[in-house]
Amino acid sequence: MQRRAGFTLIEILIAVMLTGMVTSLALAPVVVTVRRVVELQTSTSGTLALSRALSFIGRDVAGTVRLTKQAVRVEDHQTLGSQEDDILAIMTTSPTRQQMPAGTVVYKIERGGSLRGVVSGLYRWVLPGKQVDEVEPEKLRGEDGQLVLPDVTGFSVEVPNGKEREKKYEGALPAGLAVALTRGTGKEAETLEEIIVSP
Repeated sequence: MQRRAGFTLIEILIAVMLTGMVTSLALAPVVVTVRRVVELQTSTSGTLALSRALSFIGRDVAGTVRLTKQAVRVEDHQTLGSQEDDILAIMTTSPTRQQMPAGTVVYKIERGGSLRGVVSGLYRWVLPGKQVDEVEPEKLRGEDGQLVLPDVTGFSVEVPNGKEREKKYEGALPAGLAVALTRGTGKEAETLEEIIVSP
């Protein structure tokens, strides 16, 4: 009687199981490392996005028309959840970069919704040829503006005045603006504040 050379089904199953165990033990540190890298990139990209949005606002402030008495207007608003929901209007030369006359640039949060087809976030409206006091920010709609940063839940603008900060301001270009942006809510919220100094 001749015996066949080969492996039994049980031997093959044991070999497959041992190979799987060794592979999972070898790949566990790689999986943990990849997860940490993804978390780090997510948090960094959030901070970078907030920083870019603040520098965008800073460029508009840098182009503020100094000869007008009503160059800047800050309106203090708060949502029901106590998030800052301010409005910043600046008479600036920034529209000239887009071949438009100097005018007012308005920043505010737009609460979007699936019915309106507007993404929630910080928006920017360019109103060429308009003075700050001619603008009615409440009438501006997201579909007419430019989305600067999605998912912004808080936008705070204050004018430093000695040791205090004014939450409401209208007048000439101040020495600086304290601007804070918040993305997310609760423990996931990330806030970045920057003092934009007038040039």
